[in-house]
Amino acid sequence: MQRDAWYFQEDIVKTYESWYQGKYKRADILEKALLKKLLDTLEHASSLLEVGCGTAHFTRWFESLGLECHGLDLSDLMLKEAKNLWPSGPLLRGESSYMPFKDHSFDVVTMIACMEYMPNPVKVIREASRIARKGIILGLMNKWSLPTLRRIIQVKMGKNPYYKHAKFYSILDMKRILEKALGDRHTIPHWSTTVFPKIFGNSESSVIPFGAFLGIAVKLR
Repeated sequence: MQRDAWYFQEDIVKTYESWYQGKYKRADILEKALLKKLLDTLEHASSLLEVGCGTAHFTRWFESLGLECHGLDLSDLMLKEAKNLWPSGPLLRGESSYMPFKDHSFDVVTMIACMEYMPNPVKVIREASRIARKGIILGLMNKWSLPTLRRIIQVKMGKNPYYKHAKFYSILDMKRILEKALGDRHTIPHWSTTVFPKIFGNSESSVIPFGAFLGIAVKLR
């Protein structure tokens, strides 16, 4: 556990939610549009667990779509903020590799912009597949994008502490991880990237996989 990580720092955690109303407002809209498309590939899902829920920003949004939602996070500070924003929401502290839930507890398990900070993604995917009945939705900072390249360079220069402990993934990286974790127990009904530069419009693409946000739907067999 990296105790110097940004999500254990109170001053940063308290401003986290405001990012979605400022710098990342456009990205938030595009990411949610893609996440909804991924969710639709896992037909008739009615319950969802968000792992690494943070302030429950996406958990609350999934709930607004009519799902019964729970949130899990490692950071007490993040969960405190989540509780302030979602007083009635079921939130629990726990680790992604050992989740405190019975087998097949939820239709869908989702992880959004958090796997980058998890030291053993294969173990996390296996644990998510134990809990999920229908599938897994992954949202990641796409390694094959200019924003992520900028983050990597900044970290190497000793700047941008938000990504000091992060590891970034491309669609090929994630396909290899999913294959190692699940073998033939899964299919990928849809994946895509979005949040391209504004000059490209509000599009998403699995043909040109260079958008800043990578979304993957994993259907379990």
